[in-house]
Amino acid sequence: MEHLFIKGKNKNPYTIILFHGTGGRETDLLDVAATIDSNANVLSLRGNTDENGRTRFFKRHSPTEFDEDSLREEGRKVKDALVNFEKEYGINLEQSILVGYSNGANMAAHLLLNYDLYFFGAILLHSGYKSEQVQKVDLTRTSVMLTAGARDMVTTAGESYQLKKKLELRGAIAEVKLTDGGHEIVPDELMEAHVWFLGLKRETEDEFDNLGK
Repeated sequence: MEHLFIKGKNKNPYTIILFHGTGGRETDLLDVAATIDSNANVLSLRGNTDENGRTRFFKRHSPTEFDEDSLREEGRKVKDALVNFEKEYGINLEQSILVGYSNGANMAAHLLLNYDLYFFGAILLHSGYKSEQVQKVDLTRTSVMLTAGARDMVTTAGESYQLKKKLELRGAIAEVKLTDGGHEIVPDELMEAHVWFLGLKRETEDEFDNLGK
């Protein structure tokens, strides 16, 4: 799978795994990763399917209907790739967060809901997971932040709240951050993502400190 890996600074143990939106590529969300944690490792993936010359992570029949076979097959490929990249680059998926935008956020959601891979967390920007592909996975240790635009007509805020429920039914701690924007990523979302990730790291570090006492 086409991808980009950037080693983090100061021996940072965390890895941000990026999934671009429709028509994007692996360099699109590097600024997003830098805002979330400028010292983290970055593993950015490029989608493996084509829609009229636009790169995607899986095919669809229409803007509102996923190609379920493509989602299943491409999801398996991404999962296998992540397991291989974990070994190749010496990263730890349990200290990684999935960060996806639009189509990429839907692929990230698919991974969370269908595979027993534990991730540190996920940030799903403008996600609208319209699939019923959900397995009996355990997400009780997983925190997820979703963002939605009040004026987003591509993936509505309602769809983000529906995905929140799916994640919570599997035990995840999920929250939706609503902005006044449309389908684009706005600065408020990036700041929310940065603050959310700082809080998640702080909670984890406090837990380790308390265990050591």
